[in-house]
Amino acid sequence: MSRQTAWLALGLVWVSVIFALREHALLVVESWEKLPSHAHGYVVLAVVAYFSWKKRHSLRRVSFAPSYAGLAFFLLSGAAAYVGELVSAAVVAQFAIVFMLIGSTWAVLGYQAFRNLLGPLSFLFFAIPFGHDILPTLMDWTANATVVGLRLSGIPVLQQDRHFVIPSGSWSVIEACSGIRYLFTSFFVGSIFAYLTYQRWYKRLIFIAAMVLLSLFANWLRAYAIVLIAHLTDNQWGLGLSHLAFGWVIFGVVVITAFMIGDRWRDTPPVIDETPQVSQPPLPRIIATALLSSAIAFGWRLGADNMVNHASIEQLPLQLDLSQSLGKLPKVEPGLAMLEPSFLGATAIHQGDYLYAGGVARIYLAYYRNQKQGQELVNVKSQIESSKTWEWRGNRKLHSISSLLPNLKTEKYTHADTVALATTLYWVGGYITQSEVHSKLFQAFNLLRGHGDDGAAIVISVSAHTEEEASPALAALIRDLLPSLLSDLEHTMRQSKRVN
Repeated sequence: MSRQTAWLALGLVWVSVIFALREHALLVVESWEKLPSHAHGYVVLAVVAYFSWKKRHSLRRVSFAPSYAGLAFFLLSGAAAYVGELVSAAVVAQFAIVFMLIGSTWAVLGYQAFRNLLGPLSFLFFAIPFGHDILPTLMDWTANATVVGLRLSGIPVLQQDRHFVIPSGSWSVIEACSGIRYLFTSFFVGSIFAYLTYQRWYKRLIFIAAMVLLSLFANWLRAYAIVLIAHLTDNQWGLGLSHLAFGWVIFGVVVITAFMIGDRWRDTPPVIDETPQVSQPPLPRIIATALLSSAIAFGWRLGADNMVNHASIEQLPLQLDLSQSLGKLPKVEPGLAMLEPSFLGATAIHQGDYLYAGGVARIYLAYYRNQKQGQELVNVKSQIESSKTWEWRGNRKLHSISSLLPNLKTEKYTHADTVALATTLYWVGGYITQSEVHSKLFQAFNLLRGHGDDGAAIVISVSAHTEEEASPALAALIRDLLPSLLSDLEHTMRQSKRVN
């Protein structure tokens, strides 16, 4: 009966963690419904439950005893959740939830139980919707691999970023062609196979790495084969439903082949002594650890809420005074198509079209204050180009533009006969960066110092007839305008009054 009580104590901690961070847990479930690449979320829960149940015999031989090391790990995981909550970084908080669930097992039941359940519980990480930042890279790799395959087949190819032309037609690599669904599926399925087949961790890691590489190769082979078949059949095959069906056939063949090969190095499962453990767990210590862990979970959440409320700034209302930086620039009615940025939940937005260095520039600035989930500076739903009428043509870099940004990352778009170069900058309470990760770190640093969470997204785009015209105009605008624009943002931040 005492062992059942220990399990109930652990269940109390798990409920406390999920309830304390319920908004992030619900976002995870929502992603299972909306993201095809993570539609396996419910399967993950079933896998974790089954693998944990399979450990029941070995767990009967384990003595339960609270662990100070596990409690320290749980405390650090809660700190990560605190930071994620503080800066509205959902993925950080979601990963922290999994670490807290694993850490609570270690803290409440002890190291031996934690070691037995670490494998099954590790599959909870697959429930988190992560990895979409690599989508552009996967698309680039698919386009390049397809072009290489076609050229090796003797087919002439004219490539421009993710777009290429062959004698029978033109092709573009879009998100559906990236292979991200194959990648996540093979990662998940390969991890299950490795866990069931091997006992040594190095074998499991080698097989999982091989599955990831094979999934990439399978997607490249799929893309190449589809274009080749369409070319050889005068575009009668390789499109539409056959396009998708053929891809899954290739993926299935690759996965089954990998399993057949991997099974040759199967490890012999250990013999488990099913004699139950007769020693009684120290229930008072276990219950005390569970109650302390539950209090820690709620404490971190309340601490994050208190920090955000303490650092919140009264809106007076907010006035974006950009006269120093933009006041003398001549405004124009653009004769060329312009990008349409969209950043959600901003406190204030400025957008204007200006004539500068022979090009037409659009300056879009979204200012954020008192950020929260769905109304934050870095949001996956924010877009440089929201109209869906432009074609993305790849990344570019402008070098030695400014001492503040020596290497400026830009993006190229085309629309009819118009070329647009755009760059996105994040200003966070006095710091400037192009990195979303760095912007979150700056935000956390400012909040912890009690300086508020003011930040702004600055999208500067230049439209012209050619990239050669747009590039120097964008470089000159950044070089000449950025210092005064940052000064205006500093002034906007200082004009606020803190709530006491």
